[in-house]
Amino acid sequence: MHIHRLNIVTLIAICMTLTLLCISLYVVADKMDVYQIGGHGQANLKHPAWFKQSFYDLREDLSEARKAGKRGIIVFFSQQSCNHCQAFIDTTLNDPATQQRVQENYDVIGLDIFNDLELTQIDGTVTTIKDFAETSRARLTPTLIFYGVENKPLLKIIGLYPPEKFNQVLDYVESGVYQKVALNQYLRERAATSTIQAQGIKVDTALFAKPPYDLNRVNNKATRPLLVVYDSPNCNPCTRFHNRVLGDSEVRRLLKNYDAVQLDMSDNVHTLTTPDGQQRTPRQWADALQLNYDIAVIFFDEQGKEVHRLDSETGKDRMTGSMQYVLEKAYLRHEQFLQWRKETAIRKQEQK
Repeated sequence: MHIHRLNIVTLIAICMTLTLLCISLYVVADKMDVYQIGGHGQANLKHPAWFKQSFYDLREDLSEARKAGKRGIIVFFSQQSCNHCQAFIDTTLNDPATQQRVQENYDVIGLDIFNDLELTQIDGTVTTIKDFAETSRARLTPTLIFYGVENKPLLKIIGLYPPEKFNQVLDYVESGVYQKVALNQYLRERAATSTIQAQGIKVDTALFAKPPYDLNRVNNKATRPLLVVYDSPNCNPCTRFHNRVLGDSEVRRLLKNYDAVQLDMSDNVHTLTTPDGQQRTPRQWADALQLNYDIAVIFFDEQGKEVHRLDSETGKDRMTGSMQYVLEKAYLRHEQFLQWRKETAIRKQEQK
């Protein structure tokens, strides 16, 4: 009887643990869903209290991190109306194990890309935060730049990375592999260790052209911009992107203004002609483009020049904004996508 009761108690404890775990995972997924579906400008971004209270002197910040025995600093570029930034904070940086790991190894400096306050860079030169964001090519937020204690930038990532993927990025930096191997190659090798058998991707023939793919823009005398979607097999972010982004009516409407193709990032068998006329497999081209994430969207102009990319978790609002940005050729005025979005929002507000 005593043993029987003990087994029941143990079973109840296990069930409660599993229930709490499921609830925890659901909350994280739900937060991710809110920001993936939500529109631009809904977030009122607040950096976590554990971010370093910087006086915007990165030399001093890095020196203090060194004295504290940390690996360096992470500059977290964001903006007030960035839902993807808030999702990064709420899901990835709020994950207990990830947060502890980051806090133990780095001081995180939060910077708003539109801030006009003065900032001292690592090399001692003085600029503004806004200009620093531009010279750092923080075209989208969040953008994270890792600086090591040797006063050198180690890595830059752009966009929303869930906890598992971000921890792979931390592994990449902290193991020193970044000195030898590109991030995209490292992440691909990590994915190759999966025991799940890749089944290939399912091409949406209603939206994308059929193979063979001749994407040479000059020889083909292209009259429309090119949009390339890279998918990966057995990819949850890809499934989210197809369901919540490519399934959106406005995205599908805008896509009719593009020449569009969908490629398998793992395909190293078939060949295509790239916009600059080279013969490559999809995987070779993905490596040449240095794509880091499982799902990516790359935009090219009519001459075959890359003008914009989304290489992370992407919501439908950011996707529609990016498509309009390229269709308007706004990249000729604003290399920084978010500056164009801010200008567009102000103009719409003035017209009301």
